[in-house]
Order: sequence, then structure tokens, then C-alpha cells
Amino acid sequence: MTISDIRRVVGGQRGCHDAPVPDRRDLVTRRDLLRGTLGTAAALAGGGLIAACVAPGGPTGVPSPGATLPPPEITKVRFVNPSACDPPAALAKQFLLEEGFTDIQYVRVPATTTEWLTKDLADFSSGYGNLIASAVDVGLPYLALAGVHPGCLQLFARPGISTIRDLRGKTIAVNTKNASDLFYGFFSILLAYIGMDPRTDVNFIEIGPDIPALRDAFVDGRSEAFIASAANGPQLRRNPKNPGTVILDTTMDKPWSQYYCCQLVANRDWARRNPVATKRVTRAVLRAADLVTKDRPSAAHQYVAGGFFSTTPAATDEDIVNEVIRDLSYDWRELDPEETLRFFAVRLADAKLVKSTSQQIIAQGSDFAYMRQLRSELKQ
Repeated sequence: MTISDIRRVVGGQRGCHDAPVPDRRDLVTRRDLLRGTLGTAAALAGGGLIAACVAPGGPTGVPSPGATLPPPEITKVRFVNPSACDPPAALAKQFLLEEGFTDIQYVRVPATTTEWLTKDLADFSSGYGNLIASAVDVGLPYLALAGVHPGCLQLFARPGISTIRDLRGKTIAVNTKNASDLFYGFFSILLAYIGMDPRTDVNFIEIGPDIPALRDAFVDGRSEAFIASAANGPQLRRNPKNPGTVILDTTMDKPWSQYYCCQLVANRDWARRNPVATKRVTRAVLRAADLVTKDRPSAAHQYVAGGFFSTTPAATDEDIVNEVIRDLSYDWRELDPEETLRFFAVRLADAKLVKSTSQQIIAQGSDFAYMRQLRSELKQ
């Protein structure tokens, strides 16, 4: 689906669309945000796609592995190879074994596109909010199950560009010029957020499904801005030819820091066929997120030692991963995943990239019931 194939439908929720993107001087941390339970709408949403088959917790409310669920319907599970910002998916392997899975595969396929789902290459991935919402809007069977962490995107710009508004008239490389590309989608919502039209105010060029190629286009001057996800930020900073500076950091800058960037997502058809297995995967990943919170250096070491990440020279791998995860919060109890989808759905509507309302996207593309249950059952 190209951008010309979609139109905005009146009726989706809107909010603060005229507010300016904050200046770098307005950095905040997510510790400014309210903690606690999910939003009222989420808390009242009983049941869910995978809500059946859950037995009560034990006397303490803390489930021992396998104690509260029947065995998984299937013992094979495939994950998209996790990015450097997502060590919980890598560290989850030890818990997946406890949950009854015997064949755990990690598939090297871009997490920034929908290829893992459209080509049936994996069952679970990590999805950024705008990519989930746009995929659900066009009918792909995405199912968001849990928020894992906010942040991890940094916008680098060449000299002379210090705000989003300065991107007007500039040339920017993306993988493909439609909402199925994380980078085009995110650039579009940034522009629409301050009242610019991504279809006419910026010259987007397509460069193919290769993130290093996007980075190279920025370094050699073909692109005047680059959204660095996960390890791409530290790698670019280490490049002596890096021409740019960071003008937006979603880990720190509101409103982006107030929403999950990466959520655990499943193939909805797989989840329907295997509801118990889906719960067990969710529990394993969230238990792993707690591990990352408690010991980041160990998480970075295990991620690299597991072969999930490789650079040249390899000696820098662990340093890069440590830099990526240093400021990210893996406290998955902290933010509201439903509000995350609503926020990105509204932003995509502002950019005229979706036709569904935010509530339709939430209803069709998420099931956070088991995550809500685990917030009380899994004690920190």
C-alpha cells in the first residue's frame, strides 16, 4: 500500500496535534510520569483474545514457572532476531525452556518492516508503535501483547538543521515510502505533529530495505537526516565521518518518551491457534525484562555472547549494547501499552497514513489482558 492509496477517516481520537516538538533543552525522564496501573479503559477491558485457560495464581500471587498454565499447545517458537535495544527477547530463552518450549529459533529478518509476518518467517517480534498501528490498519494480523520499553530512536541531522521544522524542503532517505516502513512512518508523524505535510514538505527518497544503507546515505550527504534505531546511534557516533548531531531523542524527549517504543507482538493467527503458548511467551519475555532492569551489564554480555549482535571490530559489541540500553527503562509495569497504540494511531491519522480509528486499531491489534495480570503476579 502506497501513501496515495490511503486516506484519513474522520472520527479517530485526536490530541495536542498543534504542540511543538520539544527543544533539546526540554529533556525529561520518564520518572516524571505517573506510575501504577493501566488506564481506566484498559483496566475495564476484561477477557481478550488469549484470555482463556488461565488458572489462579498461587498463595503468594507469584507464579512459579508453569504452575498457572496448561502445557503449551506447541513447543516450537520463532522470534525475529532482537535488536540491541531488546535484550529481553534474547534473555527470554532460558525462561522459554522453563515454559515448555524445546525448539526456540531466532530468525535474522528486519524488525523495522513487516516482512517477518507477511512471509511467515517468525511468530513473535518487537514492534514500534507506528509500525504496529499501520500494519493493523491495512489488515495484517499483528497482535501487540505487552510493552517492553520506551525510547531507542534518535534523530540525527546535518549542520543547519536543529529542529523538525528545519526539515522542510530537505531530502531524506527511507527504506520505502509508505507506512509499512518504520522510518518513513516515524518521519511522517514527526512532521505532521508540527503541522507539516510529509507528502509535500519533504523530499523522501527510497533506498531499499537496508538500515546500514540509510546510515551511509546520511554520512555521504545523499540524506540530510537519519533516524538511528538501537545500535545505529552508537555506531554513527563512533564514525569519524559522522556529519550530524542529535536533534530528537525519544528516550528522553516528550511526548515520545511517554510511550513504549518497542512492544512484544505476535502473529495474531498463531496466537489464536496457541493461546497458552502465547501467554507463556509473554511471561518469559517480561521475566527477562526484569532481569535486564536488575543487571544491564550482564544483559549486554549475554546478548552479545548469544551471537545476537556483531559489528566490526567485534570487541566493541558489548560497549555498543551497553550504550544502547543504558538509559532505557525495562520496567514494563511503568507505562500504558494501550495508550501507546492510541497515540501512534492518532499521529498516523494526522499524517494521513491510516484510515482506521485509534479504537479500531486497539481492538483489532492488541490484547494486553495477560500483561495486566502479570503486573500483579510477577513481583519485582
